[in-house]
Amino acid sequence: MRILVIGAGRAGARVLRQLQKNPGLILLTADPRKDPYAVQQGIITAVDISEAVTPLTLDYVLEQAQPDLVLLTTTTEDMGLGKAPGIDILAGALREELAAIADVPVIAVARTRE
Repeated sequence: MRILVIGAGRAGARVLRQLQKNPGLILLTADPRKDPYAVQQGIITAVDISEAVTPLTLDYVLEQAQPDLVLLTTTTEDMGLGKAPGIDILAGALREELAAIADVPVIAVARTRE
């Protein structure tokens, strides 16, 4: 099974650590940052797809990854949206839009504050 983890920040790193326990899974990552948390911590060596995943780029990313399942672990930084006031509302709407328009199952992973 090919799983695309969108977002390689802290939440994505936690998800990747757990998924790596099953060697039968093929894990791919998408994140717009060059050096996200999961890379810094050595959980992955590099991001597979260096792209901010939005409704406009989703088809390209899915074509590149060919996943059976997508896990959204994204924060506003993972989505390349910055830190403007109210941006969390936009990010939430984008996550819902991604799940609605994707041709593969998409699960939004709950994030906890650290």
